[in-house]
Amino acid sequence: SLRFLLGQLEKTEAERSLRVQPTPHEDLSEHTPVFGQLQEAIQQCQLCHFVYKDKPRIVQPYRLLHKNGVWYLAAAEAEVLKIFSISQLQDLRIGTERFTHNPAQLERIKEADDIWFTTQTTEVLLRVSPEVAHYFERRQLLPQQTQHRDADESLVVRTHINHPTQLLPVGRFWMPHVRILSPQHLHEDLVRSL
Repeated sequence: SLRFLLGQLEKTEAERSLRVQPTPHEDLSEHTPVFGQLQEAIQQCQLCHFVYKDKPRIVQPYRLLHKNGVWYLAAAEAEVLKIFSISQLQDLRIGTERFTHNPAQLERIKEADDIWFTTQTTEVLLRVSPEVAHYFERRQLLPQQTQHRDADESLVVRTHINHPTQLLPVGRFWMPHVRILSPQHLHEDLVRSL
């Protein structure tokens, strides 16, 4: 609870009963000015101009998002909601042009449990061995993850992904305890990547 956490902050380190391990994260210290400019552009609804992956972009900025130690800009480019890694933005310029935030885009960002904003998802089924099933039960490791125990005590996990990179690294990490049941081509991609 918030009360508990505030109480911990008031204690000396020797008196604290807990220690939170920091999550590894990228060093954005050299991007501090860019971060500030983006915050201002989001608040003032100003268009942003920058180069990303060698391509000039003009976007409507919506939110700064933090996922797995990396900061991203959620922005609409030609009405399509996309993410841009802050550390990869080049030549940022905040335009004088203004826009109005689309409530539907804001809702998509708010409701998303990941940073991928494509509208088409692929349903994936996995079988997780009983030896590691509790790791998948204790917290969500995949987007929109649901699961149930099978008769053999293995875990059948259902997820919806927008891109294979949301799934394949998890599959590689947990091998040989995880098998992709469907779609078959993702299992083949996993095996091929090994």
